[in-house]
Amino acid sequence: MPSLITSDLLFNALVIVALLLIILSTPTIILAVRASSKLLGRYRILRSVNELDEKTVSKQTLEEWNSVKSPLSYTALLSDEIERLGALRQAMLHSEIAIVMLIVLAFYPGFEADVLIGVIAVVVIVALVVLYGILNLKRYIREYVDALAEINVNGDEAVARIYG
Repeated sequence: MPSLITSDLLFNALVIVALLLIILSTPTIILAVRASSKLLGRYRILRSVNELDEKTVSKQTLEEWNSVKSPLSYTALLSDEIERLGALRQAMLHSEIAIVMLIVLAFYPGFEADVLIGVIAVVVIVALVVLYGILNLKRYIREYVDALAEINVNGDEAVARIYG
């Protein structure tokens, strides 16, 4: 009686699962982290501005500037963004699982040389995307800690206990 599941069929199924994990998670990570990185840059620029002319800037920019100028509001903004980035952990885990699967499958003699090169390129790209997400989250955490330190320096211990 012939075997219904062969090693080639299992190999192909695992490759498809790994590619689906990458296709479904990596774009989400890229888009969310890129937008988040731009937002942190915007926050930092707004915090560096000492005075804004209310007549020359939009109402939204003025509201954002007022939010980031207050250490308490800024800490809340950072906390919200850290929480949003934390929601990407599932997508990052899927990408990491796919990377491990593809690396393990690369040692099985089923890839042709040109396909193996493509798989290695995909593994490197996905690993860089996951690393980009982790580094961006660490930037937010560093900024959050700095904002908490600013609250402590300003002497508001009750607020520092809430957020610290």
